Amino acid sequence: MKQLFTLLLILLAGKAASAQTTDQNNTLSADRPIIGCPIQQPTVKNGAKPDPALLKKLIQCSKGEQAASKGYDGAVTVEVASVQVGTPRRWSNLLDMGSGATAQTIVYPVKAVYTVKTFYRTRTWYSENWVRVINFYVNAFGEWASGSEEGIKMGTQREVPR
Repeated sequence: MKQLFTLLLILLAGKAASAQTTDQNNTLSADRPIIGCPIQQPTVKNGAKPDPALLKKLIQCSKGEQAASKGYDGAVTVEVASVQVGTPRRWSNLLDMGSGATAQTIVYPVKAVYTVKTFYRTRTWYSENWVRVINFYVNAFGEWASGSEEGIKMGTQREVPR
């Protein structure tokens, strides 16, 4: 039964990868549209509660979501399965990094689970189920920024031939 389930997952992953296309420049697409990075953000103030949907997009950008270069493969998507916003705390020089923060800066730890997919002409590379705590704060421009991170679980790697 486990073998049948594994085979089904491989076939479904291969079907998703087959949704890729090439354009007039022979650039290989991903299996979905790439989000535009950097993300446009509304201005917020220090201490504001973060929007989980915005955090997901910021994580996608910071973890490398991007289209393939013109004429090439290698598009990257980042699928954020979940974000959990933790209890806010004050900035600590021992724990945090980022620019424009002070001791009064409020930091929101965010536990994120995500998968990175890289699309090649012959295969799709999966780095699945990363779990990290990413510390978000409002920077000097009134935008959410990510600072230091804590690795909880590294992603597992696999590739699926096309």
